Parts: sequence; C-alpha cells; structure tokens
Amino acid sequence: MSRRGGHITLFTQLFTAPETTCGDSQAADAGAFARVLDRARAAEDAGIDALLLHDRQSASHDPAGDPSFEAGTLAAALAVRTRTVGLVAAVSTEYALPYHVARTLATIDHITLGRAGWQPITTADPDASANYSRSGTESAAARRARASEFVTVLTGLWDSFDDDAFRRDRESGVYFTPEKLHTLDHKGECFDVAGPLNIARPPQGHPPLVHRAADGDDFALAARAADVVLLPARNGQDPVLLRESVRDQVRAAGRDPDDVAVLLDWPVDGSADAAGRLRELFDAGVADGFTLLAPDGAAGTAHEAVIALAAAVRADGPAEQAAQGGATLRDRLSLPRPTGRYQTV
Repeated sequence: MSRRGGHITLFTQLFTAPETTCGDSQAADAGAFARVLDRARAAEDAGIDALLLHDRQSASHDPAGDPSFEAGTLAAALAVRTRTVGLVAAVSTEYALPYHVARTLATIDHITLGRAGWQPITTADPDASANYSRSGTESAAARRARASEFVTVLTGLWDSFDDDAFRRDRESGVYFTPEKLHTLDHKGECFDVAGPLNIARPPQGHPPLVHRAADGDDFALAARAADVVLLPARNGQDPVLLRESVRDQVRAAGRDPDDVAVLLDWPVDGSADAAGRLRELFDAGVADGFTLLAPDGAAGTAHEAVIALAAAVRADGPAEQAAQGGATLRDRLSLPRPTGRYQTV
C-alpha cells in the first residue's frame, strides 16, 4: 500500500479543442472558454487532482490539434473559476525566460491559494525557433542543460522572500523585514538573473514540477528536481521495475524517493473493470497514481470517458479520496513543502 493514505493520484490533460460543428464558427469560438471551464469543473467534481494544460509555441500543420489557449493565461483564468483542482501549465524552457515564468506561476499559486504546478517542455520545434529568433539547432543535451538551469533559477527566485518576510503588523508599523529579502545573483551558462522576484513566496513554496520521463536522460532531470514524474505506458516493460528505477535515481540524487510521486499513463478505453484494475495496481505499489489518457475521437466524447473513469475510481476508493477544499496541490499529492534556501530565524 502506498504511503499516500490510499489516495490514488489522478492527472489528465484538459481538452481545449472545440467540438466539430456545422454551425456558426464565430459563435463556437465565443463559447470556447465556457466550454473549457465546464470541462475543468467536471474534472474537479470527478476527483481529478490536477489538469495538464498543454501548450505549443507555433502553429501546427493541422490547426485542429493546436491548444486553444496559452497555458499560463488559461491557468490564471481557471484559477478564479475552480476550487480544488491543480492547474499544471506547460512551459517551454527553450523559448521562455525564468523571471517571467517565476512571476506568472507565483501569481497563479497565490490566486489559487496553492494549486499551481508546471511542466517543463524541452523538445525541439523548428517552427517555434523561427518565432523566437533561435537557430533550432541545439542538441538534446543542450536543451536538457538549459532546462536544468531554468529550474535552478526558478526555485531561487521563488525563495527571494522568506515565508515570514511580510509581517504586515499595524501595531508595530513593520510591514516586512528587509533581512528576509534575498537577491539571486545567478550567473550560468544560459541565464544571468539578478533577482529578487517582486512577488512574495508562493503558498506552496515552489509550485510542483511535473516532468514526463520519456527516456534515460529525462530521468536525470526528474531525479534532481521533479515532484511528480509521469511515466509513459510501454508494452512489455514492467511498470513496477520502472517506478523503482525512478525511485533509485531520486535516492542517488540525494532526495527522499517518497517526496516524488510517480504516475503511470493509463489509456482510457471504456472497459468496465478499469477502476478496479487501477486500484489493484495502486495497492500493489505499481504507481502512486495515473495519468488518464483520453481515447481517440471527438473531444467531448473523449473527455466524458475520462471523467467517467475518474468518478468510478473515486467511488471505488476510501472516503478520504474525496477532494479536500482548501488543500494545496502539494497537500493533495502528499508532497512536502520545500523550505526556503535562505530561511532565517
């Protein structure tokens, strides 16, 4: 049995694509956010712990496959219209700058009282490179090195203020303690960032980093910095051994493997025994939870299939699996809140 109190963590990607329609396209576009919000709320009501907000930095050859909204802006919009579900925004570490991302995610975390997360995207996209004055010739190793430094800068900026820096004490007249504000002064291979961030430390300390580990090189970044590791569904590969491999690498990186949640991809196919099967795998220690992958087909139908399975998993589990209003995403995932690196007494 997982140490996570019997709670099966469930993630899924939020569908932003419109339904195929022969009606008025302008009317359909006008209702785009309302449609996405309805899907987010349905996922929240079904007990989904966090929504993965996809993003893309260029137009694809099939525009129907493009996300309808920029991930950070969408997360901010959903922040004020949802209550408990985590909002994990995709961030391209190739085309974004750490200071901007740190401010955006810290803001979302404050708005949601601790429900923000982020997923670094390191893949190459020649079309996106052309949009950002980049050559697009960087090697996979260089992209991963940039992503690793990106994480270092982000977490350093989030630690600019100690948790108790802002006293806001009317009686004493003390608003904040200057000694609890820290500059970063980072100088690295990819980024020179002075800091400090001009936003108070996020409620979660660091919004959780969600990383998809597609190969051995990805495991290195996951082991060093990830809070949640997403593992692809692979035929013929023992998921128990795969999870233990992740935990071993986390341990080798000097971290407690129980501080990292490992989620296994689960293709949703409508099978009647799926919820029971997920419970069996969870209880056997195969994973701390699952990323529910929607089936092919119309967006609305695929979304409904995911929601049905999530609701069945929650109905099949202990009462404590019910969504806890007010809990941070880290609380829901049983992940520790990191202490600020400069924290003073």
